[in-house]
Amino acid sequence: MSELAMTELPILVVGGGPAGVAAAVTLAEAGLRVLLIEQRDRLGGAIHRQPAPGAPQVWRGPARHRRNWTELTSRLERAAARIELRTSSVFLGIDGAGRFLFEDRRAGRVFARRVRAAIVAVGAVERIRPFEGWELPGVTSAGGAQVLLKETGRPPEGPIVVAGTGPLLLAVAAQLARAGNPPLAVLERGNPWRRPKTLAGLATAGPQLTEAAAYATTLAWKRVPYRTASEVLGVSEVGQGLAIRVRLGKIERLLQARHLLVHDGLEPNRAGIPLPAPGAEIPVLLAGDGREILGADAAILDGRRAAAAVLASLGQAAPVAPLEAALGKARAFQRDLAEALRSPSTLPTPETMICRCEGRRYADFTALPADASAREIRLMGRFGLGACQGRFCGPMLAELRGEALPSASPPRWPLRPVSLAALANFSMDQTET
Repeated sequence: MSELAMTELPILVVGGGPAGVAAAVTLAEAGLRVLLIEQRDRLGGAIHRQPAPGAPQVWRGPARHRRNWTELTSRLERAAARIELRTSSVFLGIDGAGRFLFEDRRAGRVFARRVRAAIVAVGAVERIRPFEGWELPGVTSAGGAQVLLKETGRPPEGPIVVAGTGPLLLAVAAQLARAGNPPLAVLERGNPWRRPKTLAGLATAGPQLTEAAAYATTLAWKRVPYRTASEVLGVSEVGQGLAIRVRLGKIERLLQARHLLVHDGLEPNRAGIPLPAPGAEIPVLLAGDGREILGADAAILDGRRAAAAVLASLGQAAPVAPLEAALGKARAFQRDLAEALRSPSTLPTPETMICRCEGRRYADFTALPADASAREIRLMGRFGLGACQGRFCGPMLAELRGEALPSASPPRWPLRPVSLAALANFSMDQTET
């Protein structure tokens, strides 16, 4: 492709959350064409998820997040002439010719585009520490429950227990309480009170501390107990609900609930990170929580950082020092928060499910040779061979082995499920180059 043709290609941004939109508008304001891809029908990401048509708006979020999003969307409208927005579209991979492939789910077809550079801002995924019974109906992730609450405007019906670790527990519990179904309890596995120096550092966080205090006030008003040094040991089905065996400090108790919402932190969503075709010179950068978990405020800064890096690669001046300094402060806060909530790992029981897709349990994992490679774990143990491609059991296995384990299954094409009808609807005259 000629140099002139290359300069006419857009910059691809995958992900329409705060980081992706910040990157897109920064590039567009610098005069570049941008192709913004979002798998949902509307922009916003997880934090600004909008209600489904006809559903009430029960969650508004902290005022600073609303102000930040309003500013971003206003800039997006002003730069709309240089941004091609494709919602309900999913990134599938890169073909041998270096074209980025997408499925337009609204039109039911696959299309391809050549791009000048790419920024991937696909957010975070929840981490869940396995325990016996976590795969049962009624057990779900706290983040998943939060998304459903935002979309439907209705909390889950029946008694709820929220457990795990991290600030999301407070947020979800407070949002459920405001929506009319306060949890029976919030069980935080960490014990921050035993690390007063770290807590003192967090006390200077400003906006994050104010947000946490608002959530804590809501829980206190609704009389929802918040217990630290507490965790779920196991779950079993009883009638139409769950029997949840928990440890509260040094005491074991049995709680009855219909729903158990679990959450053990966040990690970057690296599934389907696009890599250029061999020989292609296409910069691919990560942004937001998909690069590093730094929170919603920092995601906007990180989107701008990624855009500045693309601009610099194209020869345009783009100072990044102020952005890096602000990101460094966010990184220090997340480091202190992780230290405050740090808790020892406990081994799962032999019957604990590890790979839900293949029904493989911890006993199946320990039966493998201690020096088994990642490939042997996949082929001999059948971990990570299911539809999720190891997105869930891969991190679990890495933690259980105490080492950085590659994804339980290497990325396969397509990176996301796509219908045969959409593939059949792909043709050269529909390919945009």
